[in-house]
Amino acid sequence: MSYYFEAAGRTLWDPSLRMGRWYLSFAESAADLVHRPTGLTPSDDDTCAVDVQVFRQFVEALLECYASTRHPVQHGLMRGVLLASLVILERAGVKLSPKSERATLLAEVEIFAGSM
Repeated sequence: MSYYFEAAGRTLWDPSLRMGRWYLSFAESAADLVHRPTGLTPSDDDTCAVDVQVFRQFVEALLECYASTRHPVQHGLMRGVLLASLVILERAGVKLSPKSERATLLAEVEIFAGSM
């Protein structure tokens, strides 16, 4: 079974049901910490609607938080949800421009996308 993340009738990511639920849970927790809504609306049919504009603001807030520190534990904890979010955002047609402090992370998105 899959868990579909969709925007405008397009599937952006279709991980396994379990992985989709893990990601959604991590994203919702991260949203609380950066004080932004995720733009993700799960439904009972194992799909999740992505409001691309709200999701973009969420991802940008995650990037700001990530770049605001050099703490290796914070980076480690954020990395998975941030990379997956960047891939989903790119698949929705939004590519964020790299700033010096996040260029390394953005360079990993293409590699990470191959696993999604």
